[in-house]
Formats: sequence, structure tokens, C-alpha cells
Amino acid sequence: MNESLAATLGELQAEIYWLHDALKFAELASAAATIYMKLGYTQQQAETAGNLISQAYQLSDDAVLAQKAGDFDKEIQFYHQVKDKLTQVETILDYQTSIAIHQMKWWMYFRHKQKLKILLHLFLQHFKAVGWINLIAAIKLTYFLMEIARVHKSRDTETTKHNAIRYWTELVKIKPPQYPYLG
Repeated sequence: MNESLAATLGELQAEIYWLHDALKFAELASAAATIYMKLGYTQQQAETAGNLISQAYQLSDDAVLAQKAGDFDKEIQFYHQVKDKLTQVETILDYQTSIAIHQMKWWMYFRHKQKLKILLHLFLQHFKAVGWINLIAAIKLTYFLMEIARVHKSRDTETTKHNAIRYWTELVKIKPPQYPYLG
């Protein structure tokens, strides 16, 4: 059961990345909602979270356009809006520990190609959600997500999906009090 759930969640996560690339934001919202329904959230919570995650992706694309235009202030405004959307997801899902800031920051640093800052914020996003008792798992989750991002960037769909399944296998195994994944 857990392996099947992890495989489904991993496939959905990988699909979200491809839907983002294809600018299919309604489908992205649906895939994200499905993840949260599979994790046990109500349909309303899941759909609201999925829509907010989709909006966060769109705002991050706007931030990239501002970055390319050299408008640092506008870029940062968009990333703050990303954080606000992800914080709303946390509220909808009744998360006790805020990890949205770290997701927003690793997205930003990924686009700025600042590898150490990406790694730091990926780790903090996972560590804050799973805690000291799962420190090794937080390190593994950070590694898996770094690999997902690296391989996705090279457009390797099968390896992206494989790494996403490994990510969710680890998460499902430890059953954290809240999931560090926000899209």
C-alpha cells in the first residue's frame, strides 16, 4: 500500500513539473489537489491548495521574467507573493510549522543558480517539517529533491519520476506530522 501510494504521489509530482513547463496551470492545480487528497485531506482543502500552488508557479514565472528584465524589486515582489500563496496552502492544510519561506527561497535561488542556498533552503524546508527525529530522512529528502530539480532541468522524464517516487517513498515511510511538499 505505501509503495503504491509513493509511486502515485511521485508520478503526480513529476507530472506537475512537466505541466508547469507546458504552462498547463489548470492541470497542474488538479495534479497538486490529487496529491493532497491521496494524503488524506478533504476535497475542498486539496482543491484550494492545488489552485494556490498553481498560482505560486505562475507568480514564480513572473518573477523570472522580472529577473530577465533586470527589475530586481519587481522580482522580489513576485517571490513574496509566491510565499504568500504557499503560506495560504499551509493554513488550508493546518500545518503547524511554516516552511513556505524556504520553498519560495529555494525556487528563487534555483533560478539564480546559487547551489548552496538552494541546498540550505531545501534542507530547512524538510528539516522543519520532519524534525530532529528524522534528521537523516530530511537529508535524504533534500538530496532526492535536488536530484529531481537537476534531472528535470535536463528534461529526463523517467529519471525525474524515479527520483520523485524515491522522495515520496521516504516521506510515506516516516509519516511526518506535516508534509514538507508544497508543490
